[in-house]
Amino acid sequence: MRYPVVVHNIEFAGYGAIAPDLPHCHCRGETLEGALQKMAETIAQRLDDLQAVGDPPPVPGELEKLRKNPAFVGGVWAIIDIQRNELRPNS
Repeated sequence: MRYPVVVHNIEFAGYGAIAPDLPHCHCRGETLEGALQKMAETIAQRLDDLQAVGDPPPVPGELEKLRKNPAFVGGVWAIIDIQRNELRPNS
């Protein structure tokens, strides 16, 4: 699944990243690359959590629609691609 992510430069605090389609899915990194790497891990963990309680993964939103949201103005957008086989099977 390919989830859009928005990253903002936080003055004196590095970078903050949000995956708008996944509730409670956000992280911070010292560098842009670090924030994106941590976001990939955070998304995978959030999808694992949803799978563990039997909830389906949210459908990724359309990037152009998300870009129009005023909350994300000034952010840099990226796509995080999480392969389905990376998700852990139900235990």
